Amino acid sequence: MSFLKRVAVVTLTLSSLLLSTTQSGFAITSLRELAIADDEVIAIQGRFISLATSITPLVDRTTFAREEFLRLRSESGSNSPEFQAAHNFFRAQVRGLYKTFAAESQIKSQSTRIFSQILASPQKVTEFIATRPVVYLPPECPPAVALDGESIWETGKVVRVVDGDTVLVQTCRGELDVRLIGVQAPETVKPTHAAQCGAAEATRLMQAMLPIGAEVQLRSNNYASANNFQALARPYRYIFAKDAQGNFTVDVQAKLLEAGLALWFPNENEFVRNYQYLEKLNEAASKQVGIWAGNFCKNESDKTPLGGIEIWIETDSPLPNENPFGEYVLLRNTTNQNIDLSGWGIRDTSLELFDPKYSFPVGTLLKGQGILTIYLGSALANFPLSQDEIALGLTKAILQNPSNAGGKYTGDGIYLQTPLVANGGGNMRAWMHRYCIPKDCVRPDWVTKNLDGSERSIPLPQTLSIALNPSKYGRVVPDMTGLTEEQARLALSPLQLDVVIIDRSEAQSGQTPGEKSVVDQNPKAGANLPPKGTVTAFVDIKG
Repeated sequence: MSFLKRVAVVTLTLSSLLLSTTQSGFAITSLRELAIADDEVIAIQGRFISLATSITPLVDRTTFAREEFLRLRSESGSNSPEFQAAHNFFRAQVRGLYKTFAAESQIKSQSTRIFSQILASPQKVTEFIATRPVVYLPPECPPAVALDGESIWETGKVVRVVDGDTVLVQTCRGELDVRLIGVQAPETVKPTHAAQCGAAEATRLMQAMLPIGAEVQLRSNNYASANNFQALARPYRYIFAKDAQGNFTVDVQAKLLEAGLALWFPNENEFVRNYQYLEKLNEAASKQVGIWAGNFCKNESDKTPLGGIEIWIETDSPLPNENPFGEYVLLRNTTNQNIDLSGWGIRDTSLELFDPKYSFPVGTLLKGQGILTIYLGSALANFPLSQDEIALGLTKAILQNPSNAGGKYTGDGIYLQTPLVANGGGNMRAWMHRYCIPKDCVRPDWVTKNLDGSERSIPLPQTLSIALNPSKYGRVVPDMTGLTEEQARLALSPLQLDVVIIDRSEAQSGQTPGEKSVVDQNPKAGANLPPKGTVTAFVDIKG
């Protein structure tokens, strides 16, 4: 909305309010007839100026909200999530304006009395207007400046650094809660969780680069880019700070990556710097700086060296409907020592796995020279996990598939972290980013071959391979209820399955034990096991 339109709206609103209370008996022939003490006029003027000052940022935000509301309604209709977010944001700003005006009941009543008398006396309106306080609304934001693939949408001053990837900036359209594009800093402490390793250091670096009052430049490919977390109230922007010569050349996001204090967080809509930022991250990781050092945060009981665990991730689920069980992580122990992973966890670039409930169960062991499979989804019915597999239980696929289509270079990462403790922990032990550059990653030999170099009889991950090709790799467990021990063994032998018999019978002293048969089994009939898998049969005395 232009300056003149906003003035017209305010004028018409006030006029309609004041004219509704005007009565002919209030007509005057001179301003002196109002007989209002000077201190009362000064008080009213002061309150009016105070009110005008307080509503300026509210008017700015309401104007922006209205423009976004109208734009999204014309582009996507009234059913899109973006439109609903814009609608709610617009309504919230209007309510804020209303509350601000309504709270000024004293100035409203005093002003109404004066304005009503003046409006009834046309010959004196001009004299009154000449003496009223002047309200200066802020100018419209200047036109965007196009750069190589992105635009400068706003400039402003830093109000406050919130954390390692969020900054409050005062701009021509009000105070913006700016979310950095392309990076994900470690999470700071919240009521629901402890701070991640590197969070405090990332925040301090941001505060050093962006002190309060520092001038910054905000860029993005798309003006409407926003974090879905708070929709229009939290725009996505690259923040550029001034160099020693006063030019906006300091890429704040790149500085975080170079210091090893942020993850690569590519955005397919804001892709101009995806490749550059991935290079920055890989360089920091290769130098083992910041969170890539392996011992950046203290009070760490685990002594596993960097390189002691290798990692491979698969982001594209091959199962129907993108079942998250098809997204998995393989961890390989390159040492001869068992590594206790109790309480450890993995996280992706976003925060989908940040909840402590996704930590590895107590007793999770990565055996020396062994491989542990971590499925992100829940275990599949009739496909029991092996002892070297765990499932985290996600209900939807979360990993972004790697791609270099159109030069956008998008993808995701998985990071293996030690347990967070009261005063530290949470160090990185292994990680993998995809897209890999300059070309995507090649599956390592240990995924497809045994230690002796022979091909694996069932490709890793084992249970997923059985689920995808049960007739080739699986063995369906039969129902053994009522079979004797010998019959149970005979039933499983052709399937290349082993059996463990557990006797539940308790014969009394002096009694002749009766014939025993299978009363229960684990896994149940219909389960698919690999060759040499084990079925536990529980036997008891018949009758």
